[in-house]
Amino acid sequence: MVSHKHLRIILSNLTGLFAVTAVIMAVMAVLCVLLNEAYAAPGFLVAMALSGGLAIVLKLLFPRAEDLELRHAMLVAAIAYLAVPAVSVFPFLMVEQMTVIDAFFESISGWTCTGMTMIQFPEHSSRSIQLYRSTMEWIGGIGVILLMVTILIRPGTSTYLMYKSETRKDRIMPSIQSTLKMIWFLYFLLTVGGVLLLIIAGMPVWDSINHSMVAIGTGGFSIYSDSIAHYNSFPIEIVTMALMIIGALPFIFIFKVIKNPETVFRMDSEVKAFFFILLLGAALVTAENYLHFGNLLGTFRHSVYLFVSCLTTCGLQTSNLTGWSYTSLLIMSIAAIIGGCAGSTTGGLKVARAMFLYTEFRLWLKRTLLPRNAIVTIKIGNKRLEDDVVTKELSEAALILFLYLITILISVMVLSHLVDPKYDLCQIIFSICSAQGNVGIQNDLINPAMSSIGKVLLMINMWLGRLEIIPVLLLLRALLKGFKV
Repeated sequence: MVSHKHLRIILSNLTGLFAVTAVIMAVMAVLCVLLNEAYAAPGFLVAMALSGGLAIVLKLLFPRAEDLELRHAMLVAAIAYLAVPAVSVFPFLMVEQMTVIDAFFESISGWTCTGMTMIQFPEHSSRSIQLYRSTMEWIGGIGVILLMVTILIRPGTSTYLMYKSETRKDRIMPSIQSTLKMIWFLYFLLTVGGVLLLIIAGMPVWDSINHSMVAIGTGGFSIYSDSIAHYNSFPIEIVTMALMIIGALPFIFIFKVIKNPETVFRMDSEVKAFFFILLLGAALVTAENYLHFGNLLGTFRHSVYLFVSCLTTCGLQTSNLTGWSYTSLLIMSIAAIIGGCAGSTTGGLKVARAMFLYTEFRLWLKRTLLPRNAIVTIKIGNKRLEDDVVTKELSEAALILFLYLITILISVMVLSHLVDPKYDLCQIIFSICSAQGNVGIQNDLINPAMSSIGKVLLMINMWLGRLEIIPVLLLLRALLKGFKV
């Protein structure tokens, strides 16, 4: 028997989500006309009509969005990252003439900020589709749910729970509502700054707009099939790397740096750990690729760029991974799993969780080596942590890591039976990690000709990775128990 109470709470909080999606589609339809591509507008108008219609129906059925608990917020998030991509497929179906599977793949890849694509030659796409793909990733970087919360939802407990459902905790301002407004304002300023820097670096204006949006949003869609390699420009690579790194840093840290530039020299422990992993990983990949390919300068240039793109979960590329050694691919896979900092636009498990696991490992070593009555102080950076905080954060990190690795293992086993035997295990592992970490760097394995089951599997990985698995498990449990959550 379905629990009408819980279902009503969830559906009532989806109303605003569909309303915001309808507005996005309406704006895109207007932009089609302004770009002299009116032929592309019907695809967006159909998506707008469907989203708006669902919003109206839900509003009539549930006039007031009911207060929710954290479990409801997680279920809303899990449904949202299927529902929004589902209504967003029509421009791809009607303008790009894609199959339903490919269109949904493109849509879910955009909204989850992954960047894997089924469009082989995006340079041949209309400008409206190019901008649409960039817009999905730009909004997806912060989260479509948080856009809805910023615009529509009243302050209160529900707002905070929606904020948490997008895997965010820290605040810049006293309230969640003001924090979100400040985050979007900072995000917009950083994007505009990125556009200007890319223009100065020699990138055309249209290209700069699109690539700034996906770089700062750590998305990865490009308007060229060969991504940033199309320009073969060192200045452009430097600027896009800088934007990816900024996108991978916590917004609270960026806010502090803008407010007081000296803060950049007083990084918190997570930011320090992120840069340490960035430098170490880039050095390891460069060394391994140099041993494999030679050509130190070229190897350094592409290895550093691709590792930065992988760790920040952006996915822009200056070369493909064809011919990379198993060691390099495994290092990149680990980077895809770790991801960037908590409170940023990135995917992955986040550096903060990796730090908690590392801290627990050190703590275990100390307790093993020291006398039983020794008092062990738990610190991350210069911050001392209470035992209950460590237990809570560690149990969460360990649980998510366990679920993450189990999901990757199962996905690798399934995908290995679906792809051409010419693709080795390391390529399959990296492809799964890239999808689940919302990275988007893709090799030849991922293409429109791959099996539909393989595409669906990768979509599930993107969905799981964006939500960090637990909301998806809650949704499955709710479906099995008739929404008795």
